[in-house]
Amino acid sequence: MSLRWRIALAMAAVAVTATVLIGTASYRETRGRLLAEVDRSLVALDEAIAVRRLDLDAPIPSEGPLAGLYVQVIRADGGIRQSTFPVTIPVTDTDVGVAGRPRVSTFRTVETEAGDFRVRTVGLGRGAVQVGRSLDETDRVLRGLRMRTLLWVVLVAVAAIAAGLWIAGRVTRSLRALTAAAEHVGATGRLDVSVGEGSDDEVGRLSRAFDGMLGALRRSRDQQQRLVQDAGHELRTPLTSLRTNLDTLRRHPGLDDNQRQAIVDDLHAETEELTHLVDEIVTVASGEAALEPLEEFDLGALVGEVADRYARRTDRAISVDAAPGVVRAQRSAIQRAVSSLLDNARKFDTTGGPIEVTVADGEVRVADRGPGIPADELDAVFDRFHRTESARSQPGSGLGLAIVRDVAHRHGGDAFAEARPGGGVVVGFRLDPSPPARG
Repeated sequence: MSLRWRIALAMAAVAVTATVLIGTASYRETRGRLLAEVDRSLVALDEAIAVRRLDLDAPIPSEGPLAGLYVQVIRADGGIRQSTFPVTIPVTDTDVGVAGRPRVSTFRTVETEAGDFRVRTVGLGRGAVQVGRSLDETDRVLRGLRMRTLLWVVLVAVAAIAAGLWIAGRVTRSLRALTAAAEHVGATGRLDVSVGEGSDDEVGRLSRAFDGMLGALRRSRDQQQRLVQDAGHELRTPLTSLRTNLDTLRRHPGLDDNQRQAIVDDLHAETEELTHLVDEIVTVASGEAALEPLEEFDLGALVGEVADRYARRTDRAISVDAAPGVVRAQRSAIQRAVSSLLDNARKFDTTGGPIEVTVADGEVRVADRGPGIPADELDAVFDRFHRTESARSQPGSGLGLAIVRDVAHRHGGDAFAEARPGGGVVVGFRLDPSPPARG
């Protein structure tokens, strides 16, 4: 059963239940009031006639206050002396208990083949008299009330189902659109669908959230496609060089030792470059670094440690000017970003002079004396696989600075590049002093 019908039937059930309860309460209240009126009319006979002094052997009068009523006289032992009821009204123990007790009376409803009667038994000195009225009129009123209540129940049920279907249709319209969109995405794989609505209710928010999710998936897929295309392009160059060198070794077995060593050195360099490129591609594509927990540490001390290790590994002098400052960040991600900045500076600064690193107020700046970056490309250098004209002949993947910007963004900061006075460039990143905590 569809959600629309379930909502409609649930509304109908609630409405019918409420109508039945109200109808039942109204019926019971009306029945009680009608019987109370009959009882009052029977009690009024005490004032109209001296029923307590009624002679048990005297005939029951057919005129006067008792006209139109039914009377039955019983003896003290419960025997029926005389009766005007159209059927025999059985005498109960309660009736016998009233006999012989003046001023004591009881009421009861007697059901017979001739109809229902409301009977009042009044005690007399030597017996009791039972005065009754037919409940045919009362029963007709109650039957009419039952029929009207039943009719109202049916009408309310039909109206509730109709209203429920209409309301459920409006409520589930967005859900049906979401379902159709999800089925479309599942069948075609296309993410260019939109189901967002302007309403502020839960369904409207769900629709907008669904649109946002599809947009995020669409951007993620586009980024993955660009990453695959760019990675394929970047991998092709070192692979082509490796293939060329291997073909040279295979076709020219008579190469002298110097030539062979040059080719082997070239193969080793290309293999290292290829390994570095693959590592950076995996780092960018996997997104696993974003799951690293945050911790507090001294940014200047961390940059100094990375610079020392880098200097020992590359035999390149690095000057670090770091002011103490505690940050809350992902330690290994910051180390990777600093290493990428140092790689970038070492690659382009061929002067052999020291690479200058400055750390202060959550900001890391790495300065080199390389050829610099054109002003119109200062922002583009952080794009994946972007290479300036002067950098195309240099080794590298074009992913290092993209990793720097990604790390900065994850910490609420940003990466920057600016020209250095006297030549070269300053590249770095800054962190938000209070990034949001992550698990």
